[in-house]
Amino acid sequence: MKPTIVLVHGGFVDGSGWRGVYDDLAADGFHVRVVQNPTKSLADDTTATRQVLDEVNGPVVLVGHSYGGAVITEAGNHEKVSALVYITAFAPDQGESVNSLLETFPGDGPQPPILPPVEGYLFLDRDKFHESFAGDVTPEEAAFLADSQVPWGLEALGGVVSSAAWRVKPSWYLHVTDDNMIPPVAQASMAERIGATVSETPGSHAVYVSRPKVVADVIRKAAASFS
Repeated sequence: MKPTIVLVHGGFVDGSGWRGVYDDLAADGFHVRVVQNPTKSLADDTTATRQVLDEVNGPVVLVGHSYGGAVITEAGNHEKVSALVYITAFAPDQGESVNSLLETFPGDGPQPPILPPVEGYLFLDRDKFHESFAGDVTPEEAAFLADSQVPWGLEALGGVVSSAAWRVKPSWYLHVTDDNMIPPVAQASMAERIGATVSETPGSHAVYVSRPKVVADVIRKAAASFS
């Protein structure tokens, strides 16, 4: 039996961006679930992901994009999770948060155009969204993503991982070479630290939208390793 694929989105977006990946995997016979995280806090998002995992029968490949990598690092300790897939994602260790990882990123490259927080939530500058987040999608699609942003809570960025699932479960990492949100050098460092099987592709931070087949193929490799 093929494992179930559970997809976890990152900050500023919702789960609808996974549609291309979902369709590709579903056409191949996989059962796929998409988590809709509130992105208010890491604790809330971990709970939302675990609720989906509780409902699934059999083993799971748990996939996270961007901030979703922090979520799967915590939620991936669930007994049904057999593999972790990081799509240009944060991969914190125990005691770390997205914020603490951001402090280690190089300061001489492109900087995410994050606006000052308003009542505890963050947004990206809409005028710079296309270039920074989704440089390889159409201007129309980038505009829609910018205008449908989900507020990202400061408690999500500051949430500390209590137990890193990648320490006990195999992981895969998609290294995206043109990402202007998570620098490629930071991606490479995190992937190496967690001992991930690494694939590489050109693409923007929104690679799961622009290159869904590439993303789905990495997930297939993880699923094939134990199915």
